[in-house]
Amino acid sequence: MAERTHYINKLQDHLVAKILSPGKLFVYWQLQDKKVRFICDYFYIPEEQLVKTLRLYNHNSRKVIHEVVLRHGVSSWLFKGIKPAGNYYVELGIKRSTETFFPLLKSNSAIQNNDSQINADKPLSPGWVGKVSTYTYYENLEGSILK
Repeated sequence: MAERTHYINKLQDHLVAKILSPGKLFVYWQLQDKKVRFICDYFYIPEEQLVKTLRLYNHNSRKVIHEVVLRHGVSSWLFKGIKPAGNYYVELGIKRSTETFFPLLKSNSAIQNNDSQINADKPLSPGWVGKVSTYTYYENLEGSILK
């Protein structure tokens, strides 16, 4: 049972990057507070000095394009003005000093082409997604018409 709980907790943390339109990359994440506190305790960082940071990378050159220092409670970000053709990913981490960045989560690759946008390494959707509307959960029951 302990393994299952650990597995479920591990699934809750994520960092997802999606191309919204040409030049716009939307990023959202979930990171458990207890994991952040553990990292702070390990590196002797007082919580009031914790600096959560997002870094946008060019996947091909692995260079940091943009860095954002996040306010407390922020769980999404919109990068504007990215180049029309590119392959990007984002890391969420903690800055220990002006030179030291400790990554905690890495996003999927988000590829933007001139003509179309593609999200590479898309996270898998849960199996129940096609069976839910805003009002009702639909289930294929044995003997029902829909199968």
